Amino acid sequence: MTYYEGLSVLLQSFIAVVATATCVVYYCQLRIMFRQLSAMQESSKAQSGLELVEFLQTPEVREARHHVRELLSKKLLADWTPDDRKSAALVVANYDVAAALIRGGLGPVSLIAGNWGPSIKHCYEILRPYIEEQRKRDGGCPTYWSNFEWLYSQC
Repeated sequence: MTYYEGLSVLLQSFIAVVATATCVVYYCQLRIMFRQLSAMQESSKAQSGLELVEFLQTPEVREARHHVRELLSKKLLADWTPDDRKSAALVVANYDVAAALIRGGLGPVSLIAGNWGPSIKHCYEILRPYIEEQRKRDGGCPTYWSNFEWLYSQC
């Protein structure tokens, strides 16, 4: 083997080692980037969950839920006042939006169903006649507030 051939083999071996090392470094970087991406996704889900909790815990919404659970649970739909209907609409709409966000992947169903499950079930059972009434009226739709219904089924 000539000097040139030996040098060529040595250079090719060096290039092969460098190329292999580069591939290993890239592989390690990809793994790190994947872990960072996963951590960012988990962080985003946690943040979305916190925002959803904050959305459900506003004083106005808490008061409306209390109104529904304590007062409307003892009244027939025909006896509801305009304030009763306002509280009912706020609770239904609030839980419907929360469910839509959960279904869209912006919050964990386990967090909401696990912590608000009894309230969701109780409110839905109280408000079911109101929901059905709203669906049947002119301009209503059979799927009106269906996300709240879905959330109820998850509890």
